[in-house]
Amino acid sequence: MLVLTGPSGNVGAALVDELAERATSPWRVACRHPEAQGERVGRAGGETAGLDFFDRSTWPSALAGIDELFLLFPLPGNRAAREAILPFLRFAEQAGCRHVVYVSVFGADKAAFIPHHKIEQHLFASTMSATVLRCSFFMQNLHRTISTHGIDIVERGELFVPAGSGRTTFVDARDVAVVAADALLGPAPPSGDRVHHLTGPAALTMHEVAAALTRHLGYPVRYPRPGALRFAARLRARGVGWDSIGFMSAVYALTRFGLNEPRTDELAQLLGRPPRGLEDFLADTAWRWHQRAWT
Repeated sequence: MLVLTGPSGNVGAALVDELAERATSPWRVACRHPEAQGERVGRAGGETAGLDFFDRSTWPSALAGIDELFLLFPLPGNRAAREAILPFLRFAEQAGCRHVVYVSVFGADKAAFIPHHKIEQHLFASTMSATVLRCSFFMQNLHRTISTHGIDIVERGELFVPAGSGRTTFVDARDVAVVAADALLGPAPPSGDRVHHLTGPAALTMHEVAAALTRHLGYPVRYPRPGALRFAARLRARGVGWDSIGFMSAVYALTRFGLNEPRTDELAQLLGRPPRGLEDFLADTAWRWHQRAWT
């Protein structure tokens, strides 16, 4: 039994599509609102179960019969969420899980302030094998509601993120989902831990990203290069919680410090083809900004 968490996340949503096409053994989507996923997952041959990382009574049914787990860190990325994940992983291990595919971020091995750091360390110390996918910034974050970037782009013509002059190698979550599916659907779980650093094909500044958005959306989008305080103030005025603001600010700090600039060829090697670039992504998804399809 393969259990997938985070089906509405960047990679999780695309992974459901991959499993629908490729899975030949039982798989289950476990999430807080299984009724929202039931029809889609059921048509694809999977099953659903309720899962709340903060409610241990939901864990046994969500993890029943588990062999492999796809894990996304729950937002907001606060200490409480991190502390809930660790006992959840211990429970999964006791329930029979042998392999975990975990979506992490660049720098998680060195930056202890990133919530992914302790999760990685826990996985490496467990009896489960781990495939850790350290990903650069997802292209999908440009339009998803949780990041609020779609609102700024549509209503203000701004890419409003505190990334300074740093570059980041934007990666398409659909490509990462293919790698995750390959890791989960192999003939047998790997016997050791693996870490992959997955990036897109180019390291881009936010000015370059804004220019690409302008070309594809048909109206000007600029990058005003806000500081962390202006970024926090705008999100807070919209009612975004401090936990989410802190999590996003930490991610953008990595870009400012240059930790998201390195590009690797691992994704191309794993896919057997070049990864999608930002221009390809925007050509596919420009309709989302026009229709405000941000979820």
